[in-house]
Amino acid sequence: MADLRVTDTKGYMLYREVEPVQPYPRIDAQQPHDEKSRGQDQAREKKDGQPRRRFVAMRQLIDRLKETGQLERIAYPELLKELGNVGIAHADRELFDLLQTHQVTIEGLNHLAAQIRALMATPDVGFGPPLEAEHNVLPYFSRDLAVVQLRYLHLELLAGQEGPHLVDAIARDGSFRCATRHLQVEFHPQVKAQYDSSLIVDLRMMVAVGEMDEENRRAILFERTPGVFALYTDKQISLSI
Repeated sequence: MADLRVTDTKGYMLYREVEPVQPYPRIDAQQPHDEKSRGQDQAREKKDGQPRRRFVAMRQLIDRLKETGQLERIAYPELLKELGNVGIAHADRELFDLLQTHQVTIEGLNHLAAQIRALMATPDVGFGPPLEAEHNVLPYFSRDLAVVQLRYLHLELLAGQEGPHLVDAIARDGSFRCATRHLQVEFHPQVKAQYDSSLIVDLRMMVAVGEMDEENRRAILFERTPGVFALYTDKQISLSI
């Protein structure tokens, strides 16, 4: 079995043909002309004076984890390295058993393992679908978080490495997908019109949970070791830890 373990505004002049616009007649001459605009400005100032609280779901999760565990901040290069290791561990525990269940040959498993090893130094980390309670990988579940995935896309299985189960599934449905708790694998042929060559393999592994604000700033959290949780945030966002 394959093994992946690794130790300022400008003024302007009106055209002469254009005369100044005359003000509309007023219903109530006693009413201040700028009352409406002043009221709008006050409402806007009030709204702007109430900053939106960001990363609510992540803050709630952190508050729970701090009760029984330890949180540590990490930098982005460290995040990539550690999430890469998490993903490799998932592959070792789940990926190859899953593929063997679907009759992928040992040659195919070794071919995939070599491709993943070659990509380990430059992992592709991205946000996936909303986190569901049954797929949570942390001691506590917080709504409105998203799955953070390690993605190995456009891998391949050569013709003859896929095994009869995938051959039949691709011929029948055009693609095939299987999954475990931490990972999802999708197979589809390189030539979409027919299956007569190698398969493209897209592998996505859940390695952390995260939240993104309207400015696309990210907060990502994962369990580093039992009871110790690592937190990465863009631009040193304070989450009160």
